[in-house]
Amino acid sequence: MNVKLVCVALVGLYSCAAFAEVSISGKISGAYAWRQSVDAPSQYGVKDAGSEIDFSGSEDLGNGMTAIWRMNNNIHVAASPLGTTPAGDTFASGDTWLGLSGPAGTIKLGHGINAYGDGYWNGNFYDLGDHGPDKGVGGVIGKGDAGGQKGAIKYETPVWGHVSGAVSYAFAERAGAGNGNAWAASANWEDTAFGVHVGYTRQALVDSNQNDAGHVADWLLAGKFMPIAGLTLSVEDNHSRLSANALTGSVLSFAVPSGNAAQNSVSLRAEYKPQRLALRAGYIHTSNYRYDPGVKRDEYLLGVGYSLSKRSSMFAEYLHSKVSSDARASKGLEFGLRINF
Repeated sequence: MNVKLVCVALVGLYSCAAFAEVSISGKISGAYAWRQSVDAPSQYGVKDAGSEIDFSGSEDLGNGMTAIWRMNNNIHVAASPLGTTPAGDTFASGDTWLGLSGPAGTIKLGHGINAYGDGYWNGNFYDLGDHGPDKGVGGVIGKGDAGGQKGAIKYETPVWGHVSGAVSYAFAERAGAGNGNAWAASANWEDTAFGVHVGYTRQALVDSNQNDAGHVADWLLAGKFMPIAGLTLSVEDNHSRLSANALTGSVLSFAVPSGNAAQNSVSLRAEYKPQRLALRAGYIHTSNYRYDPGVKRDEYLLGVGYSLSKRSSMFAEYLHSKVSSDARASKGLEFGLRINF
């Protein structure tokens, strides 16, 4: 019996060692939500608020090299009652990649590894704050950003003092009409109280026969500042332009106006969290919305959170969004709970 117990203990210790560098993390988040869209009646009910589970790990290969990987899986505590059906709860539905890291930097292969980096700091909003200034290239034209859909390759530089950078290339994100190849690059400077991020991405567009249908390019400049303990402020500017021949391709989620003006978005966000209570606010102004000259979109975000513990918190968020070409406005209100693990 003693020999058996020793064997079981040894096997247990070996199993723990074998899996010591694999971690499981994520969050379960749900909310009671009400939403009023300009093109739909009021909707309300229980919805998921960004739940996910992550598996990640690493292996020391020696000589300063490490094999790394991550699998992000979107999960849902409830089907959305607000006019959208969430994606299925499947493995690798979120950002998933594997790679090698060493003194010369990191190489990653996978999806969701865009180097562009919009939403550099989103104010720590839980759900409604996922509205980016224009969500980069993808959000406005109805396509995924570079590296967001299919396979991409990304190189991340080492951190030199306060400076780092990255480049990525995505290979024909979607079959059929939509995205062709895309590339992106970014640079960062950060210390404990201040950060600056610059990014650029160019997404090729193709028609249903994979013929050239123009491209869309986006510049990003963002910064954050922590002037006092507990207070974080940020500003983000996105400048997006469609090529002239993009007007001839039927690959976008909306009809591009003949003016095809450059779209520009500015986002201001703030969070004050001295202790458990957090107050959040945001304002997003987009000019030439959807490349339509003179059309503007203004969005206001308000949020409050309260930490019940290190891992659990309650939150409430409000969104007001209005496009100048429509007398109506969209609104959303959520009350929820999030548990990190």
